[in-house]
Amino acid sequence: MLVASAAFAESGFKLPVHYTLEMVDGTDKPEGYSRFNRTLTLTPGRHQIVVLFKDTFQSGSDARLVQSSNPIVIDLMNLKQNQIVTFDYNIPSSVSKADAYSRTQKITLVDANGAQLPASEASYFIMTSENGFVLGRDYRQELMSLNRLYAPAYVEGGKRGIGMTSYGAPTIEATNDRSAVDSNTQTLDDPGLSVSQEDTMSTSSRSGKASGSVSFNKLVELYNNADDATKLKFVKYVMSH
Repeated sequence: MLVASAAFAESGFKLPVHYTLEMVDGTDKPEGYSRFNRTLTLTPGRHQIVVLFKDTFQSGSDARLVQSSNPIVIDLMNLKQNQIVTFDYNIPSSVSKADAYSRTQKITLVDANGAQLPASEASYFIMTSENGFVLGRDYRQELMSLNRLYAPAYVEGGKRGIGMTSYGAPTIEATNDRSAVDSNTQTLDDPGLSVSQEDTMSTSSRSGKASGSVSFNKLVELYNNADDATKLKFVKYVMSH
């Protein structure tokens, strides 16, 4: 009883049965989630939670995985200290009822005492896709395209800088978002340098040897304006010469 009381003394979100936790504040690997009590520990303040209706249901000898085509996006505008948020819904008891519910997904956001939360504190929407049912949807990119993503710790691929491993090797985290690639992106070809700007350094067409000169500040500017793949190529080029 003491352990249970301590657990509910924290702020968080209680995941109802038959739902899976897909994303929290822009990350698909949230910390603080306990599969034992299906509770996600959160700090007070704003949060965004993405859940998906997905489970195995049985009716007699018929057992089947039922999954909704679309996730539910829950926005908690200001989670209070020691507040637990969850939601109520008509829990299906058979495969056919689970199928029917997966197409409606009407829920009611409530606190731990069952009191319905006002829209100013918590709201939700079902994020549909123009492509219908799609496996492996990127919910983060979809929310970004809608300008509805809340991800305070997420950095877009084009804005990520070079990191360093404990052994001193440079790293850059890549992104799977192809739409982030700009048509004016600069490219570096080993061993030469190729850029689109007219005021950048001139290079020979084949040898890769620079026939002009460029200032350090200009080189830094070119590097900072490049995409992740270009930066990685440049780092490899510098380390190999």
